[in-house]
Amino acid sequence: MADADIIVIGAGPVGMLAALLSARQGLSVLLLEKTAERQARARAIGITPPSLEIFRRIGLPEAFIERGVAVRVSEVYGRRMRLGRLDFSRLKSDFRFVLSIPQDRTESLLEEAIRAHPAIRFLRGHHVTDCSEEKGHVAVDGSLADAVGFHFTGNFVLACDGGKSAIREALGIPFDGAPDRYTFLMGDFEDTTGWGTQARFYFTARGSVESFPLPNGKRRYVIRTPSIVREYETGYLGTELFRRAGIHVEGVRQFWESGFSVQRFMARTFCKGRVFLCGDSAHLMSPIGGQNMNTGFADAELAVWLSKLLIDQRAQHHLAFRLYDRVRKRAVRAAYRRARWLMLAGAFGGRVFSVFRNVAISVFLHIPIQRFLIRSFSMQSIPCRNLENCQDRYEKELKI
Repeated sequence: MADADIIVIGAGPVGMLAALLSARQGLSVLLLEKTAERQARARAIGITPPSLEIFRRIGLPEAFIERGVAVRVSEVYGRRMRLGRLDFSRLKSDFRFVLSIPQDRTESLLEEAIRAHPAIRFLRGHHVTDCSEEKGHVAVDGSLADAVGFHFTGNFVLACDGGKSAIREALGIPFDGAPDRYTFLMGDFEDTTGWGTQARFYFTARGSVESFPLPNGKRRYVIRTPSIVREYETGYLGTELFRRAGIHVEGVRQFWESGFSVQRFMARTFCKGRVFLCGDSAHLMSPIGGQNMNTGFADAELAVWLSKLLIDQRAQHHLAFRLYDRVRKRAVRAAYRRARWLMLAGAFGGRVFSVFRNVAISVFLHIPIQRFLIRSFSMQSIPCRNLENCQDRYEKELKI
């Protein structure tokens, strides 16, 4: 007998969602996380409408909406003039906004739901280091903080253990890609702008500025930098916010700051044996626009659904794995392109380039192509964005 129907490795947002979706399918779940305590991580803040549709399957969208900020309008500016706006209220969805909510709050809500679910066994401090097939099951091995080893078996494993995935490495799956040349600096401040729930984008000759409202009267700013800038040490963020967009943060309370570079990697295959790779284990891309985390949510949803079909012997293994690998890679490539467009729009290029770019942005925001931009920013144009939109097609392909 296996220890669980599904073993989920990694208790980040994608892993916890995978555990809750599995339990909702009536499966027993073992969730293993290497850290002893939840970490305060604040980078990813945007949850898109397709992801909120997935959260509806586990009864959580209302709790998330209550704890976040619904961004229905994004204003777009040059250095001084307004170029246009993106109005998400025009979306064809029950969720006509992008939800701004810090990652630590997302994880807190998901963990609270996990702790309350009797079908989920959640073990922290369990560092998984190996994964292998064993008598019709899949086995994971690792160690605790005191170096004591553990061994668990399950019908399927969902590897959600990050960009340095031990599961992916144990299976010998190459992680193709390289660091990108783009670098950014972000920071959270008390919101003194008066912009309310609006997001704002500035495209200037010195570089881009992105600004998003956060709960509890905070606001995040993200700027493109010419190279990695060490946080807090130079005052670079505040200086550039003023020079690029006239935003004053001197004397304003600051809560957090972090510099980062962009990674672009994708696993050569997203599944092997009895293992599905989800989220950062399968792909890394720019966090701008929340593309990577939201793509990971859809990975988890499809992996859980296919695992349930395989456990119930309603689908053939090779068909299910072929579908997962093809569908999720297609979605990741589409998200890659969108993330890259966002970065390129804010690229340095001097005054002449900036003028031409801003004229183009202004035109695009005032012609019918604006509808495509709204769908793109909200990730509604991602191919097979979630199970709700593609289940019938999948069932035909699986011949069920």
